[in-house]
Amino acid sequence: MIPAFIAELVLLALETATDACSVAFTDGSRLVVELSLHRPRAHAEHLVSLIQDALRYAHAQRTAIDAVAVSAGPGSYTGLRIGVSTAKGLALALQVPLVAVPSLEALATAALPVMQPGEGVAAFFNSRRNEVYAAAFVCTAQGLEQTRPAAALALDDVADWLGNPQGPQLWLVGEGAARVQPLLASLPLPLRLLGLTPSAQAVAQLGTKRLEAGLVEDVAAFEPHYHKAFVAKRPQATAFEKLPF
Repeated sequence: MIPAFIAELVLLALETATDACSVAFTDGSRLVVELSLHRPRAHAEHLVSLIQDALRYAHAQRTAIDAVAVSAGPGSYTGLRIGVSTAKGLALALQVPLVAVPSLEALATAALPVMQPGEGVAAFFNSRRNEVYAAAFVCTAQGLEQTRPAAALALDDVADWLGNPQGPQLWLVGEGAARVQPLLASLPLPLRLLGLTPSAQAVAQLGTKRLEAGLVEDVAAFEPHYHKAFVAKRPQATAFEKLPF
């Protein structure tokens, strides 16, 4: 039975694209519960327990969930695989829609409360070596409008990729923003660094809009948006292999 305070579209959102492991439970546009853990390589161990805790704090059963939204990339290969596989498993088990939310757009959306129409925001996740994942947007009266699609970039290519953004100022968000800021010093507008971490609440916010627009995924076929090929590393020798015989 759904509690009386849960009356609209109930959505479970998962954010695992970076070191942040975050779960949100929303009722329409209202946040009911959000739980987050910021610890590297903790997704596999803690994601399911965070989901269980979120449902418990909301006094709801899994059957109350109307849809599952997941941060779909780009980002950490391992984090994305864990988040997407968990979201797919829940969507299949509960027979509810799966909504994929672009990870960098979700991060940029969290900056909207401090932005004015016409201002730009560029979101950056760290990637391997001297690379970042990036996407850019402009704030409008309706929300964010994308000006540069998500891409995997070498740090030296970020300025050319961004071009000459218009507007009174440009907000830089994400774990890779501090690395990028010195490379954009020649831009003719102020740069504002905003400390934000990815959150499932932002995934839920965008997920609800995408669900209402009918933008749902084929649960069986959907895969994360990595934006670059996975490069496997040779695993380290096990303790058994190191024995002297």
